[in-house]
Amino acid sequence: MGRNAARTIVTLMLTFFLISLGAIAEAKKYGEVDAKATKDMMEKEKSLVVFPLSPIEFDDLHIRGSVNIPMDLLAEKLPQDKSQKIIFYCLGVKCVASWRAAEKAVSLGYKNVYAFREGLPGWTAAGYPTASIEKLPDVKIKRITTSELSGQLDNNLVVLLDVNLTDDAKKFYIDSPQRVHIPMDVLHLKIATLNKSDAIAVLCLKGKRSPTAARYLVGQGFENVTVVEGGIQKWVLEGRPVKQGS
Repeated sequence: MGRNAARTIVTLMLTFFLISLGAIAEAKKYGEVDAKATKDMMEKEKSLVVFPLSPIEFDDLHIRGSVNIPMDLLAEKLPQDKSQKIIFYCLGVKCVASWRAAEKAVSLGYKNVYAFREGLPGWTAAGYPTASIEKLPDVKIKRITTSELSGQLDNNLVVLLDVNLTDDAKKFYIDSPQRVHIPMDVLHLKIATLNKSDAIAVLCLKGKRSPTAARYLVGQGFENVTVVEGGIQKWVLEGRPVKQGS
């Protein structure tokens, strides 16, 4: 591996590290709460509890009494009252959306912002109530490695469905004519643009959200769907080529 290639990989790894940890300066501007504190704040203080991921994920399972405002709609949909207490949660400690949403709310001028980083797993483990609107099918989705994906793309055997948020996709994306970018937040609105007869490999940031997207596709009649293990992060850390920018 040449010096420039090694430098590029180090730079990409550092960027992913920052994505995972968040900006320290911003993190100091919001609080962190556990499941009990979240429940107490909902019941006693009428705090707004927000799930900032997609309607697909929210409809499958969410904290009873919480609302769904996807990340890209926070500026438009959050309350006008900047003093409103707001708690963001997502799919657990490895899910970055809770603190990302909290940071964004702080940047929008909200003063009482919290992240419940244990999220839905922590809430259910505590035995607190959840709700569902439309459950996803309970199906096992086949997984493929990044190596397998590379071969399939080279041979035009698969459509690569990139469901990463727009900002993440701009940082790193696989430059292939087989790639289709539909952020998870709008997949339910743009599913008609996909062909049900195609083989589809779903790619997310770390391989955590792609299984949900794949289950949704199966529920909508897609039969040949796989997920890419480790997501774009694994692809990058293995030194595979990516592009940056829009």
